[in-house]
Amino acid sequence: MWGRLAIMAPPAPLPLFGVILAGGSGTRFWPLSRSQYPKQVLRLLGSESLLQATCNRLLLRIPPERLAVVTSAAQADVIRLDLHRQGLTNVHLWLEPEGKNTAPAV
Repeated sequence: MWGRLAIMAPPAPLPLFGVILAGGSGTRFWPLSRSQYPKQVLRLLGSESLLQATCNRLLLRIPPERLAVVTSAAQADVIRLDLHRQGLTNVHLWLEPEGKNTAPAV
């Protein structure tokens, strides 16, 4: 097809999804962080927890129904409570049966 230029419409942008890895006990933050009070719910930078601040940054670009938090089953209740305190009730919570570092969570 020499001499002819095929004009194609640009592809439609794919929807963005956000996944936050919120596992681990945060032993470097001890004694602030413990197994039942993980580092993700610490308020180190103001009134928001680290998890709330991360969610709110992502929610500037992604609707809550396309945002998921991956955490351990042992920390699910405290993570869920932290999300609800910020009004983040539509965020998905995915649970790992046991912590195996980052790769299995992904």
